[in-house]
Amino acid sequence: MSNGKQNKTVFTIFGGTGDLTYRKLLPAFYNLFSLYKMPQDFEILILGRKEYTTESYIEIIKPWLKKFTRTNFRDEVFDRMSEHIQYLVINFTEEADYALIKDVYEQWGGVQQRLYYLAVAPQFFAPIAHSLKNSGILDEKDSHQVMIEKPFGVDITSAQMLHQQMCQAFNDESIYRIDHYLGKEMIQNIMSVRFNNTLFEGIWNNLQIDNIQISALETVGVENRGAYYDQTGALKDMVQNHLFQILSIVGMEKPEDASAYDIQSEQVKVLDALIPIEKGKLREHLVLGQYSSGTSSDMTVKGYLEEENINTNSTTETFVAMKVFIDTPRLAGVPIYIRTGKRCDRRSTEVAIQFKAPEGILPNLLIIKIYPDEGIYLRFNAKKPGTTPEVVPVFMDFCQSCVYENRINTPEAYERLIEAAFKKDKALFTSWAQVLSSWKFIDHLVERINEEQMILHPYPSGQSGPHLADEMLRVDGRHWIDEEHG
Repeated sequence: MSNGKQNKTVFTIFGGTGDLTYRKLLPAFYNLFSLYKMPQDFEILILGRKEYTTESYIEIIKPWLKKFTRTNFRDEVFDRMSEHIQYLVINFTEEADYALIKDVYEQWGGVQQRLYYLAVAPQFFAPIAHSLKNSGILDEKDSHQVMIEKPFGVDITSAQMLHQQMCQAFNDESIYRIDHYLGKEMIQNIMSVRFNNTLFEGIWNNLQIDNIQISALETVGVENRGAYYDQTGALKDMVQNHLFQILSIVGMEKPEDASAYDIQSEQVKVLDALIPIEKGKLREHLVLGQYSSGTSSDMTVKGYLEEENINTNSTTETFVAMKVFIDTPRLAGVPIYIRTGKRCDRRSTEVAIQFKAPEGILPNLLIIKIYPDEGIYLRFNAKKPGTTPEVVPVFMDFCQSCVYENRINTPEAYERLIEAAFKKDKALFTSWAQVLSSWKFIDHLVERINEEQMILHPYPSGQSGPHLADEMLRVDGRHWIDEEHG
C-alpha cells in the first residue's frame, strides 16, 4: 500500500462481495488499470460482511476478472493492481463499524478524492450516507462523491424522499446516479450522429420524420431478480429510466456545449414535454404483457408466474409497448413507439428513425444499433441497374462492434462511468431533474392504468410480445422495425 501521498483517489465499494462488484466493477477497474487510465495514486477499499482477509479476497476475485475483463487478463497486471486493494470486514448497517473505515482513510493520509460506490439494495442508500456523515468521514478537507444504482425510488414520492435523505449527507453535485445505458458506446453516438452530420441534423424534425421506435428486447426472464422485479415491472424497471434516457437524447436540441449541465438541461426539456395520455385513450397508446411458458433459445422455459420468488397471482408486466408524443417544436406530432420485454424472440436494443416517403416508395430508414451489436444502418432508394426506371432500396450497414480494433478499444459501460466519476464529469449520469420529470410521467401513467383497469396480455416465451403490440402500430398504418430492418 502507498502511504501519505497527496492527491490520493480512494474508491470504496459497499457490497464488495456481490455480483455487481465481481462481474462489473472490479473488471472495469482492471481494464482502466491495464490501459493506464487509473489515477496515479489510488486505493480501492472493499467493504463486506464475509470474513475474508485482503489476501483471500484477492484470490477470490481473480477468476472473476479472468472471465469478465475485456482486455487480456495478465497475472502481472492483476498482481500490480492487487497492491492497491484492501478488504475490510464491516457491517454497514452498524454505525460503530464506520470508525474502522475512517481509520483506513487516515492511515493512507494525504488529501483524498473519495468515491463511495453503493453496490447494495436501494433501501441502504440513505442509512449508509447518514452513517458516513455521522461518523465524521465526510471531512471538508477531502472531496466526496457517492455513486448509486437505479432504481431511484419506486415512484415520485419515494424518489423525493431518497433525494432529500441523500442530500443531508452529500450535496446534489456530489451524487452520481448511474444508468449504465448512458455508458454504452452507441448511446453516446446518437448525439454524434445527430449533431456532427448536417445530413441528419437538417432532417431531424417533424417535417421529415414519420415515426421513431425505441426497442429493448431480451431473451432472458427475470432470473434471480424475481423478488425485486415483481414489485417493479417493466414500466419502472426499463421505461422510466433506460428508455426515457434514450428518448431524451433522440429528441433533445443541441446543447450549447459538452458540459453535463447543458446536456442534461436539454434532456430534461424533452422529458418535461412528454404529453400525458388522455383519459379514455390508454388502450390506444399502451399494451402490457406477461410472458408464459414457451421456447426460448431452443429450450423450454417457465412462465413468469412459475419463476422463483414470484407471486403466483402476480399482475406485474414483463412487456410494455407504448405510443407517446413530445410537445416540442422539433418533434411535435411525431409518434414515438417504445417497447421492452423479457423472454422475447431476440436480444436487441436499438433506435429506428423512419422518414416520410411518397406513396409507393419504401421510406428511408436510420437504425442506431445499441446492443448487442453496435452500429448504424441506413436504407435509402436508388434506381435499379438496367434500362427500366424501377426504384429499389439499398443500404449501408456499419457494424462498429464487428471490427476487432473497435471491440477492443471500446470501453464497457461501467468502465466509462467509473472513469467519468474520477474526472468529476457528470454528463454520463442522471440528474435529479431527469429523475423527477420521468417519475411524473410514469406516476400519472400508473394512476391511469389502475383507473382504467388495464388488461395484462399473456404472450408465449420466445415471441416478440403480445399481438396487440403489433396491432397498436397497424391501426396507425405502421409496423415494428424488426431485426431484418423491414
